Amino acid sequence: MLKSKNIEVIELIPPALNTDLGGKGIHDEFPPIDGFIEAAFEQLKQGKSSITWGFSEAMLKAGPDELQKAFTRMNPA
Repeated sequence: MLKSKNIEVIELIPPALNTDLGGKGIHDEFPPIDGFIEAAFEQLKQGKSSITWGFSEAMLKAGPDELQKAFTRMNPA
């Protein structure tokens, strides 16, 4: 919709990352943020408009069954 107005939109889709958000040590099981940052800048250099890495990349490519499994895992009853 915005291309005709010469506006570029870049979608940044980070996975869960090891940060101190919410408290130190809470997210230690997730990948370090520096890997995502390096991948994001590389993808920007390549001209990609959807920036993903790790789990977010897998989910972008996932089919309906894989998406449902991931949703169920993240939202237990």
